[in-house]
Amino acid sequence: MNWKLLLRGLLQPFIVKLGLILLFIPKATFGQQAIVDSLKRELAKEDISLDKQLEIYDALVYSLWEQDAARGIAYGKKGIDLAKRFDNKKWLSILYSHTAMSYFYLSQYDSAHHYQDLAFEPAQELPSLTPLANAHMNKGSIFKMQDRHPEAIKEYLKALQLFEKEGHEQGRGMALGNISHVYLQLRNFKQAEKYLKESEALAIKNNDQESLGSAAIALTNIYQETDMPKAIEYAKKAVDIFHQIGNKYSEAVALSVLGRCYQETKKFNEAALFTEKGLGLAKDLNYPNLLAQLYVNLSNVRYYQGNYRESDQLAAEATLQDSASVDIKHNVLLNHIRNNMHLGEIEKAEKYIDDYTESIQQFATEEYQSSISDLEIKYETAKKELEITALEKQKQLYIWLGLAIAITLLIALALAFIRYRLAVSKRKLAEQENRRLEQEKQLVAVQATLDGEAAERTRLAKDLHDGLGGMLSAVKLNLPQVKDDAVLEAMDVTRFQTALGMLDQSIQELRRVAHHMMPESLLRYGVKVSLADFCAAIPSCDFHYFGNEVRLPSKMEIMIYRCIHELVNNALKHADASHINVQLVEEADRVSFTVQDDGKGFEQQSEKEGMGLRNIRQRVEAFQGKMNIYSSSEGTEVHVELELNKEGKDD
Repeated sequence: MNWKLLLRGLLQPFIVKLGLILLFIPKATFGQQAIVDSLKRELAKEDISLDKQLEIYDALVYSLWEQDAARGIAYGKKGIDLAKRFDNKKWLSILYSHTAMSYFYLSQYDSAHHYQDLAFEPAQELPSLTPLANAHMNKGSIFKMQDRHPEAIKEYLKALQLFEKEGHEQGRGMALGNISHVYLQLRNFKQAEKYLKESEALAIKNNDQESLGSAAIALTNIYQETDMPKAIEYAKKAVDIFHQIGNKYSEAVALSVLGRCYQETKKFNEAALFTEKGLGLAKDLNYPNLLAQLYVNLSNVRYYQGNYRESDQLAAEATLQDSASVDIKHNVLLNHIRNNMHLGEIEKAEKYIDDYTESIQQFATEEYQSSISDLEIKYETAKKELEITALEKQKQLYIWLGLAIAITLLIALALAFIRYRLAVSKRKLAEQENRRLEQEKQLVAVQATLDGEAAERTRLAKDLHDGLGGMLSAVKLNLPQVKDDAVLEAMDVTRFQTALGMLDQSIQELRRVAHHMMPESLLRYGVKVSLADFCAAIPSCDFHYFGNEVRLPSKMEIMIYRCIHELVNNALKHADASHINVQLVEEADRVSFTVQDDGKGFEQQSEKEGMGLRNIRQRVEAFQGKMNIYSSSEGTEVHVELELNKEGKDD
């Protein structure tokens, strides 16, 4: 097995995620206890102004990020209560955001989302756009840490637009850097490098050392793929920058990245040196995820140095620090496996292999786990009974007999285990194959229905436009001649003119219906243009597009157009919506669209989906997509994601 390649794949998400955090740690706020004590003394003064009190509460929040984020949250909540009492919008928005980021650093993402959402309302009432832009930036970071890439990009783009409108170059550089991090985690290195270079140029221009260090971390990850000396150069640059400005958290991340670079080049002594330095800083900070990452990195280095026992201990320590991270869990299990193999602990290695297989493939059932536990209990009980018998009789014959029985039992258990596992595996494979065949049949049937529907719509649109439309136009042309040749009274003339007007309206309505059944712009120019035309025709509907404007497969474009057409019509007919927002996002390997409205919503659990929603869900599933519906009294949001592949793009 190529351990190096596997580990690289496991560790890449850590570095990308940690690199993103660097953009949100305030400058010159990594204070010591003396700073906190000084702020508390200042807060205790009697003649202090309201604005100064709120400023100190906020300073306590981010001063305690490094020492005790939970205590900082308590100060943030006190500041929030004070700002609410006096309706201070500026500090209310700032304190909400900084309290949210405190939860973010503690990996409590639900609370982080809650407090960050509260920051938007007061920020929107301020004359400056910067607080609102920062709120969108922080919201994007929380989404990014949860691997929710479309939501993160949406928030970062909003922040970028606000910073550009405000003329805030430093904020613009941070937004560009964050967008590049999304592309970096998606392993789109070309796009990531483009945004990072632009962000780096702005950071140099504005002498923004924090953003410059963050860009250096991200560029390190990019050049690890193609130019390791250049990657090491950027990693050292990041370490120097964060050390000089006193940002211990970011310095620890940079040291971890630098250690990884030296590990890739097989310079394990240098890798150990820098990783140990980063671990020392992380212990002072006491952030669980960062500590776990550095323990894992040092465990990897010790393995390559041949110190398998210490590597195994460090891997166990990483689990104690953060057992929730799947990536860390996989790296830890992998280290346990290979270390115990080298140490001759075959049984332990086999156990960790089972754990690793279960975690990756989610293969074993609860009954299987229960049966294994029962077998282990029976085995341990039998072994203890044999040991007691051997000790009591103290005879060599019984010792040998006990050993023979134990070996026989072990072999029997092993054979039973193997047969059981093979039977379970065969049954699972058979069930999976049956499910796959059934799904394929359903998908083929749905796809055939969709193809037939598209062909029928095209035919009907053509018949309506060319057939009935032509006939109505001919009638319109001939009617004036009838009028000229006949003598009509004044009332008849009025009725004749009314009939001509109704005929014009009928022709326009016929053309509109034919156009929406199969828009010509959809076939000629693609889904973006056709959706823009469709939404432009509805006053309350806005359309937003993000992507590279690459044509999608024709069937997928028709499906997307039909689904959005149906969702917008539902919002207009049933939800009493006054505003509808349609968004389409195209990425390298996926496409997603969202339809939001501010209508009355519906109870998802108590109300069954109508025919329209069921049809949309069937169409999405025909393209192996995912559809999620969120509805409340404040409106409804439908989000659909579709995977793209190289073959599909060429269709």
